[in-house]
Amino acid sequence: MTDTIQISIPAGFIDAAMCAVSKEETRYYLKGVFIDARGFIAATNGHMAFAARCNDAYKLADVKPTYPNDALPGVIVPSDAILQAGKAAGRSKGLCYVIERDAQGLWWILYGNARIHFAPVDGSFPDWARIIPFAPDALAAAHFNPLYIGKLGDMAKALRDGKKDAASLFKLHQNGEDPALVTFASEDGKGQRNDCCGVLMPMREKGASAFDRDAFIAS
Repeated sequence: MTDTIQISIPAGFIDAAMCAVSKEETRYYLKGVFIDARGFIAATNGHMAFAARCNDAYKLADVKPTYPNDALPGVIVPSDAILQAGKAAGRSKGLCYVIERDAQGLWWILYGNARIHFAPVDGSFPDWARIIPFAPDALAAAHFNPLYIGKLGDMAKALRDGKKDAASLFKLHQNGEDPALVTFASEDGKGQRNDCCGVLMPMREKGASAFDRDAFIAS
């Protein structure tokens, strides 16, 4: 028999994290949402990241992948399983996803009326906390991939139950060529949330040719 574990995570956190999950087959350990036993959930594709507090995650203190020995304790829930749970739930979507390990050691996602079995990704998730920057004292202009800016809007909507008008409720703390902190508006819109954040890497385009304005106008 195995000790049972149940971890409840707000649906908005999971949905926001899914915006940062990698789709690269070669980076299989990033193709999921990491339930970090230090008390968080996290996801990253190497270009952007999302993290949120999850006190239930402490229940995973003794759960680690089979390799390597220095891997962070926790569970990587495959993104495919999360998508399958959302599809199976249909209109019965709930306020939380529940990640469960039963007495036989099997892992499940419970969401709405759906109950989906999954096998955790057996890999080492990077220490995402290292890339969370402090908000800079002064903003330094940077270039960002528009695709990822759109993903930040998707995160903001996920944190507001999918409301379309919430897509702009985030702040990008531009930090030049360093990682940029992303914060999200509080429920009352008067401040920022302190239970989650994002990170966006800037585009580095040193040596890129300048736009020839004169040639454009002359043509």
